[in-house]
Amino acid sequence: MAADKGALAAWMSGLASTLVNDTLDAQDLASRLAKAPDLEGEAFAMELLSIMRVIAESVDAPSGFDAILLPSGLDAATEAPANVLTAFGLAVAAPRVAWISRPQARAARSRIASQGEAALAVVAARGAEAVDLFRYLSRVIEIAVLIVSEQAANAVPIVRVETGISLPSTVLAYHLYGDAARAQGLVDIARSTTPMLMPIAFDALES
Repeated sequence: MAADKGALAAWMSGLASTLVNDTLDAQDLASRLAKAPDLEGEAFAMELLSIMRVIAESVDAPSGFDAILLPSGLDAATEAPANVLTAFGLAVAAPRVAWISRPQARAARSRIASQGEAALAVVAARGAEAVDLFRYLSRVIEIAVLIVSEQAANAVPIVRVETGISLPSTVLAYHLYGDAARAQGLVDIARSTTPMLMPIAFDALES
């Protein structure tokens, strides 16, 4: 059974609309994705890899990295190339992100490695015809893991903060860092939905 090229193009179109902010790039990708399902075999695969590279190179924040997800509900034949495209996208995107905490960078590294393993298994199953793709993809994944590992080593650790009462994020940022302007970063790490009244216990950057 052949992969559903329309489903792959639709998934990547959604990623492009979410992650690509440059107007010209977005227009170009929309045009290419509309035409991609008409391509056959290797031409289709190479076009989707090229498009995924542009999408991933648009990522500059953890939320963008998190948005590159293997789509659900695909049949096995379509999920196989989606696995490869997802791994490639994660590997290209991750080194572009300024990971703000050590656990965040480590989680990204783990995700790249896990998705990469699944993707390389897909490529390996194609045998000798896919040896060049296997070498290329494995190298991209290896480099991404090394870069994010270095980022994790240099990132700031997380500490547990307990206040006993709920306080505004600006007050807490001033007390923790001497800078109320870091309140938004405090909210992001704590994953608080109420910055005016932070939880009485939450995770924060050490410094």
